[in-house]
Amino acid sequence: MFFRFIFYCILAYLALRFVRRLLSSPRSVGGSRAAKREAVPAQMIRCENCGMFITQTSALLVAGREFCSKSCAQKVNRV
Repeated sequence: MFFRFIFYCILAYLALRFVRRLLSSPRSVGGSRAAKREAVPAQMIRCENCGMFITQTSALLVAGREFCSKSCAQKVNRV
């Protein structure tokens, strides 16, 4: 009884995905805008306190040093 329920749930899920795909708008031949953009590799840096790698755009710059979070920056600046 339980396996029959699981089977019908999976079948309903697959049918729903199929119907959604049919009803979705047709995609252009050229692809989406996101696919057209070139992937720019992110510059990875290491946090001065904990050593975790983060992207340079998300790093916090405090006194010329780069940190992953406010707490790491505060720990180093207290010492």
